[in-house]
Amino acid sequence: MRPTDLLRRCLLAFGLLMTCAVHGAEFSGRVVSVGDGRGIAQAMVTLSFPDGYRGPAAITVFSGADGSYRISSDSLPDAGKLRLRASKPGFHQVEPADGVPQMKSRKAGEAPTAAIYLQSSDNIAAEVPASAWFAGMPAGDERNLTITSCSSCHQMASPRAREYAAKIEAVSNGPGGDKKAVEEWRKIVRHEAWRTVVKYMRSKHYSVFPLESPVNLDAIDWATAQNADYNFFNGPQGEVIAKYLADHFPKQTVYLSRDDYSYGAPLGVTDKTVIREFSFPKDALVREMVPAPGSPYYWGADVRRNFVVRLDPSNGETKWFAPDFKGSTGPHTIAPDDDGNLWVSMIDNDQFGRFDPKTEKWKLWTLRPTNLPDTAAMAGGAIVHDFSIDSKGHMARDKYGNLWVTLVGSNQMGSLNPDTGEVAFYDTNKVEGLSAINHLIYGTVLPADGKCAWYSQLNGNVGCINTKTHKIDHVVPFPAGVGPRRMTRDNQGNLWVALFGSGQVARIDMATAKVTATFDLPDRASAPYAVSWDERRKTIWVANANSDVVYRLDPKTGASQVFPLPRPLAYLRQIAVDGKTGKLIASYGNYPEGSGPSMGVVIDPGD
Repeated sequence: MRPTDLLRRCLLAFGLLMTCAVHGAEFSGRVVSVGDGRGIAQAMVTLSFPDGYRGPAAITVFSGADGSYRISSDSLPDAGKLRLRASKPGFHQVEPADGVPQMKSRKAGEAPTAAIYLQSSDNIAAEVPASAWFAGMPAGDERNLTITSCSSCHQMASPRAREYAAKIEAVSNGPGGDKKAVEEWRKIVRHEAWRTVVKYMRSKHYSVFPLESPVNLDAIDWATAQNADYNFFNGPQGEVIAKYLADHFPKQTVYLSRDDYSYGAPLGVTDKTVIREFSFPKDALVREMVPAPGSPYYWGADVRRNFVVRLDPSNGETKWFAPDFKGSTGPHTIAPDDDGNLWVSMIDNDQFGRFDPKTEKWKLWTLRPTNLPDTAAMAGGAIVHDFSIDSKGHMARDKYGNLWVTLVGSNQMGSLNPDTGEVAFYDTNKVEGLSAINHLIYGTVLPADGKCAWYSQLNGNVGCINTKTHKIDHVVPFPAGVGPRRMTRDNQGNLWVALFGSGQVARIDMATAKVTATFDLPDRASAPYAVSWDERRKTIWVANANSDVVYRLDPKTGASQVFPLPRPLAYLRQIAVDGKTGKLIASYGNYPEGSGPSMGVVIDPGD
């Protein structure tokens, strides 16, 4: 008899076994440790549904103090079509091994029962997020720059990156002789190999565009693809990255002790926390998803396939809307206004749009500065990126009726008056040694008075342009590699900035343009992509790219709580707070498409 079978019988005899009972549309039970038969608290329990199921692809909850949990759904298919998984750092599931709930009846007329058994693990290498592998790598500017540059599209160190690193270490046709000579040779191999990776990733910058784009990788010659002035990091930065990875990337990633990784902060989940994931096509790349006032749906931007998607959270059904434009557009950033219209920036063909969900009609504007070269290269496009938002994450206008956009291709801010169609462009600050596109100008936020349009540069600083004079009022400097990315504001005059490379969140007083606090996140390699203000809870939500978790940040103390996500490669680029329900709305956005889960995510924090 297997140990797990013996344990199951003993637990059943004493009434201690977790039961997974299907009562109509409810699944309930306990998560139990094989080692001592006790319930495991705050274990993540995911029930996955078969393809074609009408509803979410998966529902995740968390066990209570005694290991018990409860999953509710509108309907449940046969148990043989379900997959049930429980996980927690330092444990792995042993029963049911294949994830299929093994239903058994205890007594006639009683609901069937099943069990999930978790066993303690010494090796957690297969369970940790990509960020865990940076824990043993030296902190500092070089690491920050590496995270900023290598995690902008996908996680680092992802499974594919670790596989490549293992192949580097497996190279064995070096010189004979003493160990010192061999190690010197291996250093050369590592450096040249990681240089090759950097060159490859330069070319992959063009994969951020839609498949039909004139600046897609298939349409660009190699010399253009390798031009560092047309990339998101310059030549010297690329060399720093290659050397850092060659010198410090772990020599093996098949073993990691359970003592070498933790979340770094308490979990914020409760037995009422629920995460629902909704499947999108595998070739879709829905970067982000938002609610809209007055709409029962959630809305996302599919940058790769030129669509805006409408998701019905009640049944998982989707409808796809292409912008009314002859050519590729690449919907990138999406946010509603207070009236429920959706505003969409598009990175291809210099387009910016408004979509009316009621009429399903588009209004488009072309935003193209005259200083852009006439070329198909990346720097030949405006690359309309983010646009001005308020504390709710809604599109915001200044007191002159203008909304503001960031233009990656020219390192400029643009203003658009949707009522008159008037468009203007303004220069931002420049960092020595960086081309326009190297700055990677990113987010923009308007304060309540609308007097200054704040912007961030991933490879630069945070600044603001006076919306009346159109001159730069303030520049808030940040060290190279820190990576100011997406921002939000609260209603007390503070600007909050996600520092992507350094794993921190900065608070800036917008009245004085001074940094008043910098809070370290629990995992400094988590790559915080965006921050969102939650007025209802008076808190900051942090969307992370590299750590498969969401952070809840206390704006007064900087203390964090951790909300784990249900699957690996859970790359988040934005979190929207539903003002009506308090739920968090997001999507997984790995580049290139197909390299990670393609799903929308709805989180009920359970508070």
